[in-house]
Amino acid sequence: MAVDQEYMYKVLRGFGESGLPPETIHMLVVVGFALLAIAASVLWYNNRELKKRLNTVPTSWITDYDNLFKIFETALVYRSKIDLSFHSNSEKRRTIACSIADVTPNKIILEVGAHAGIGKNWVGRQITGFFNVPAKQTGSVIFYNFTSVISNITPKGSQYFNITIDFPEYIEQTQKREFLRVSPASRHYDYVNIIPDTKQGMAAGLKFLASHGEYTPGHIGGKESSVFLSDISGGGLSLELTHMNTKKATRFNLNKGNTFLVLLGLVDTGNRGIVRHLFVCKARRVYIDPTQSRAQVGLSFEAKFKGYDEDTKKPVWERFTKSGCPEMDDWAYNLYLELYREGAE
Repeated sequence: MAVDQEYMYKVLRGFGESGLPPETIHMLVVVGFALLAIAASVLWYNNRELKKRLNTVPTSWITDYDNLFKIFETALVYRSKIDLSFHSNSEKRRTIACSIADVTPNKIILEVGAHAGIGKNWVGRQITGFFNVPAKQTGSVIFYNFTSVISNITPKGSQYFNITIDFPEYIEQTQKREFLRVSPASRHYDYVNIIPDTKQGMAAGLKFLASHGEYTPGHIGGKESSVFLSDISGGGLSLELTHMNTKKATRFNLNKGNTFLVLLGLVDTGNRGIVRHLFVCKARRVYIDPTQSRAQVGLSFEAKFKGYDEDTKKPVWERFTKSGCPEMDDWAYNLYLELYREGAE
């Protein structure tokens, strides 16, 4: 501003030497400084707005601390599972299933089974978490992901570890169609089961379809066990198995990476009634809770039975890529819209 003032005085001296009255000179001084102030204000405002644009966070991010805390508290109350992803020393991505044990103002404590192979060497590593909480519309959920750093790992008895992570600065909402999952109520499906992918299991699955659901295979957990459909999307589904423990899981090779047959009887969102499906699925995560003898199994759709070849009479399968099963994607999306309309009325 010093240079500008000197310039203004030189100009005004020029006016004074030209014989202008003192009142006019004073007025010109005031006007000149007023123009300089306006110009400086405009420059400051433009600079501030430019910084805002450069620092704008994505609309899908939630950064308000109170909202973040409420979301994690909700996940804690509903015992939402968190799929925790990170890199091992070999840079091969791993994913483990955890549950939230506690939420504090600056930390989140996760609980994971000792079988996950977690150790003190994971302290300081960056992780990505993926979880969901129930939405206002009954039967639907909202998905979130976040990044954080593991600050501590402590044993909790002989079967569990507590993983302490820093409270995230933000979480991202990923409720888009390609990630859309719904949690159907029992009125939206009449049957779900998971059976071994064996010759005997395949025969049972095909008989289930041929009998229009009148024949149903037994459950791998035994006569007293049940299978519930926790959520479903175009990419796969999550099942809850009762009366399941580590010994039974081992006997049926219920491990991540193995394939199984999943039988579904879904209520059509149109007017087709019950539509039955037979899928080949791959287990992507397996979480066994020994305290309640329950297992949560996340599976991806790998192939779907489409019928029999007219010439060979052999089963015909539709194979899926990473984009998943379009039919299940449409079913989940239409159910989501139906539940949304019900909640809006």
